[in-house]
Amino acid sequence: MRRIILCIALGISLLLVLVPVSFAVTRSFVVSASVPRATGVGINAFKVDSATNAFTPVAGTNLSFDPMVFNTANGIYLPDHYFAIDVAAIGGAGSPDVTVAYSEGANPNSPGKGLGWKSTSTFVKVTGPTGSQTETGLTAHGPKKLLKDLIGEFINDTEITGGFLRIYIGVVTHDPAQRFPDPGSGVPFTNGDNPGTYDGTLVISATVA
Repeated sequence: MRRIILCIALGISLLLVLVPVSFAVTRSFVVSASVPRATGVGINAFKVDSATNAFTPVAGTNLSFDPMVFNTANGIYLPDHYFAIDVAAIGGAGSPDVTVAYSEGANPNSPGKGLGWKSTSTFVKVTGPTGSQTETGLTAHGPKKLLKDLIGEFINDTEITGGFLRIYIGVVTHDPAQRFPDPGSGVPFTNGDNPGTYDGTLVISATVA
């Protein structure tokens, strides 16, 4: 009896080895991430030092070039600064449609040429993080125009996708060293102008879809 039982046990053991059992499981996962849509537009002005290019936020809406100092070498009046106005979506991703318009105000030269003939706007797209930004001129908008020529200047959102719009505001100098030359019809401030305050209103409207 003992021999018979032993043979049966060995037979069962061999049977388990020769018939392996396998399992296969497949499972799919959906991977996702959501980027929030922009909730508004920021329009911020900065005073830029002409010597150091340092940006200082402007409090309020007064963009004054004073004090203007006479440059004897060139025979024109120059400020020690210019302005940068940044227009960008805030609160999420997206780019705004932007419209820029200028209207002439006080003009001591009237009916001669006022501030609109003597100041410029330069349109650039800014990309990259703060500290290592790259500026690309928007050639469809000059990239530099006299303020007087800004009559509903429209910058489509696709022109600044991946970055934001920066508008530089300065006075006409016709300095050949400038990255973007002043329009030929621009006129600097000189002793030939009547004394007094020249001004105008720059309106920037931005909409993000």
